[in-house]
Amino acid sequence: FGSGVDSDQWQAAQQRTAARQNYNQCKQSSSSARREHSSRDTMSVLSDILSVPALLLFHATWLLHSLRRPLLLVSALCVLSNPPAAIRKLRLFRLSVLYLIFCRDKKWKVPANKDPASFFPEELGGSNDGRGRAPINASNATYREKTVILIRHGESTWNDTFNAGDRNKLVFVLFFVPNLLYAALVETYYFVSGRDSDSWFFDSPLSAKGVNQGEGLRKFLKKEKMRLGSGRKNASSIVGGEERAVRSLLALGEEGDPSSVVCSSNLRRAISTAVVGLADRFVATNKGGNEERLVLIPSLQEISRNPDALSILPPRGVSSPTWCDDDVPGLEGAFSGLVNPAFHTGNKSLESDGLLRMEEFCGNVFDPTKLPKSTVIATGHSLFFRSMFRVYLPRSTEHVSKEKKLVNGGTVSLTLREATLGNGRKEYMIDPRSLVVVYGGFGKHKKG
Repeated sequence: FGSGVDSDQWQAAQQRTAARQNYNQCKQSSSSARREHSSRDTMSVLSDILSVPALLLFHATWLLHSLRRPLLLVSALCVLSNPPAAIRKLRLFRLSVLYLIFCRDKKWKVPANKDPASFFPEELGGSNDGRGRAPINASNATYREKTVILIRHGESTWNDTFNAGDRNKLVFVLFFVPNLLYAALVETYYFVSGRDSDSWFFDSPLSAKGVNQGEGLRKFLKKEKMRLGSGRKNASSIVGGEERAVRSLLALGEEGDPSSVVCSSNLRRAISTAVVGLADRFVATNKGGNEERLVLIPSLQEISRNPDALSILPPRGVSSPTWCDDDVPGLEGAFSGLVNPAFHTGNKSLESDGLLRMEEFCGNVFDPTKLPKSTVIATGHSLFFRSMFRVYLPRSTEHVSKEKKLVNGGTVSLTLREATLGNGRKEYMIDPRSLVVVYGGFGKHKKG
């Protein structure tokens, strides 16, 4: 009898074990099915996302192909209705091709056998020979200095089309072709409509993001102005050189006769950034019969062979506003009258290079007929500014500015020194002790 009971218990245990195994197998199978289903769903969604740009491109191409004849007819009529504008656009295209092929802008190197610090004594931030004197022919040298505040322009339409910037790389790649097609359509519209002073690619203007970056600088300065004007100790988040730079940028307390002058490269994105970012300054300095102008300095033109680095503005001509320039709060409709093109002689030459123009700009800074004030505020470009730091900072100085670009809208203050040697030759140096980031910064080192 006992043996029969043990046999029944053993069979029951075996049945329970088999049931658990079946349950686990069903559970695993169900889980595997769910994972497979989820994987298929994910792949399906990803496939749908990847197909969106292709579908947009297909439908846009189909639409253009379907309407090609009426579009060509209308375009021809528009071009023939304004031949001078069409001819100027074609000349700009020809100029772009010439610069892409023959431009020498980047065919220069940082002088390896010349250290700017060697032309200045130690007390001015230079090197010394053990007695605090400059070691190179400086016995009869004379020295001058100016404060220079550099502001990089906001993002341009060229950047928006061709550079990912801080956007997600995958999204940028997926939508590159549709964005490029959109830019080409805008450029075509400018051509057929006779808008020869507008272009998406040539001397590209600020993008919407670039305007926001200029507004970011304006808001920062407005905030610091309120803090500085509160009269409270340590009310501002800035001190020392930064505070002096902010006062200069806003012309605080000297609106009638600023001790600083604002200049820009002859490229539209830099001009617009100056007008947007420093709008409150221009509003304050153009009241009560006072007039301050934004001086165009062509030596600041960007170091690049791309079409966006060529100026569309006519030499010494009126600067036509871009899409954002006449809507700057406080300066509505005042853009063209705000820009002084007296020194804008046209585009850089094919024989020019970045080093020659940097030397020219340094000379412009100390030229009393062009930039007569003790502080020069210059809006310009990332490659030009980075090259300046590489050339004019002492070779022994390690600084992020030599490797990283100033961010869009970024602002930095420095002291530029000039040495006139006994033989009349001029040498320049950025005093490494004077470098102060006011807003933005270099690369990922951001402030403000």
